[in-house]
Amino acid sequence: KRIVLKITDNSYWISIADLMTGLMVVFLFIAINFVIQAFQYRYVQDEIYNTLLAEFEDEIVNNDIQIAPDGTVRFNTNDERLLFELGEHSLTQEMKNTLDWFIPRYITIMSNPDYLDYIKEIRIEGHTDTVPPKSGEDSYTFNLRLSSLRAIEVLRYVRSSKAYNILDSDTKDRFDFLLTATGMSFSKALNSENEYVYESDTKDIDLEISRRVEFRVVTSSEGLMEEIFTME
Repeated sequence: KRIVLKITDNSYWISIADLMTGLMVVFLFIAINFVIQAFQYRYVQDEIYNTLLAEFEDEIVNNDIQIAPDGTVRFNTNDERLLFELGEHSLTQEMKNTLDWFIPRYITIMSNPDYLDYIKEIRIEGHTDTVPPKSGEDSYTFNLRLSSLRAIEVLRYVRSSKAYNILDSDTKDRFDFLLTATGMSFSKALNSENEYVYESDTKDIDLEISRRVEFRVVTSSEGLMEEIFTME
């Protein structure tokens, strides 16, 4: 005689369904949190840009600096306004004078608590032209070292400034963490339209405007968006 057991208790499957629903809700809240953070970072980036535009309006008009929508500040150079002597990394007096009016105002903006916690890095970038050295050394390598030394010199000048050294200890520690110096060689050389030559249809490098220093603010918005779209 065969005995057939009929299981009618489906509480196990209900529990699994409830668990899956709960997990979906948790992942939904995590995704929403990432989106909110991404918008917060983007908002901060826009606010920094607008604040920089307002603060340095006169200098922008005078073509002393340019400010990109991501908050990058670019120091312009020309035949009459040299940031560095050709092939050298020591700051010219003109560059020191420029940094003297720039640093206090820039630090005041970046140390705003509404911005500071959202900033991942403040990167001082040195950029060069493509002119090869007389020594015969590989041009990219030579200019990489030169641009790195120039960025370091600017960072050293920032750290020695009065505006930097009167920061309260917590803010100064934060800036110590955020500030970096990077040499870019001529990897991001510019054409006459201030476009990256590599990304542009116009491949003629403007040697003069390619020789520059930039302060680049890096927030975490791009990283957050990447995490959102790669969540499984």
